[in-house]
Parts: sequence; C-alpha cells; structure tokens
Amino acid sequence: MLPRITLITPSFLQAAFLEECLRSVHDQGYPNLEHMVVDGGSTDGSAAIIASYAEKLAWWCSEHDRGQSHALNKGLARATGEVFGWINSDDLLLPGSLQRVGEAFRDDPGLVVLTGVRRLRRPDGTEVPM
Repeated sequence: MLPRITLITPSFLQAAFLEECLRSVHDQGYPNLEHMVVDGGSTDGSAAIIASYAEKLAWWCSEHDRGQSHALNKGLARATGEVFGWINSDDLLLPGSLQRVGEAFRDDPGLVVLTGVRRLRRPDGTEVPM
C-alpha cells in the first residue's frame, strides 16, 4: 500500500504561479495525498485561486504569518501523512513524481530522505537539470 503523503505549499504574493503549481500537484492522481496550502495573507488574488481548489485540499488558510518556516510549521501541525514534503508556490511537480516518492518509501521502510533532480525553466521555455 502506498503511504499517505502530506504536501504543504507555502505561498505569499504568488498568484502568477500558484494555479500552475496547484494543478501540477493535483494532476498527479496520487491516491493517498493530503495537500495543504498556507498563504501568508496575500492581496494579489492568491486566496481566490486557493479557494477554487478547496475541495481538493485537506486544509488551507490565507492569513498573516511570520514567513515560510512558520507557514510550513502551521501545515505540519495538521499533517497526518507518513511522508511529508513541501512544494513552493512557484515550483511544479513533474508527472508521476508523487507516485515515485510513494513507491520509494513503500519499498524501503528505512528510507528517511528522498530527493530528486530539479529542473530550471528559463523564460524562453527551455529547461535544464540543476
């Protein structure tokens, strides 16, 4: 059985990127996902974007916080997953990412940390591994 993954998205004034980030998470189709978005009280329309995903989210808020670490801790206080991670609101998950993470933790009970290759998307649309 695949483990429950808690994924937290901290965000502040990221409306320009937020929709694509949330879509990349929920298009994964991972069967045991708990996704939370913690917005720092943005005034750029972020709350409306997050609200449009409310049915897919385990929890979300848009309120003043003390920065990214505080936002992550707010999400972690509500997390129920066996595996947790975060994705910043201006980042994307590649297709199949959560499936691979879930399988890695399922197949290796001693696994503590898993990382992957990040890709940088340039303004012209080209991507390079980092």
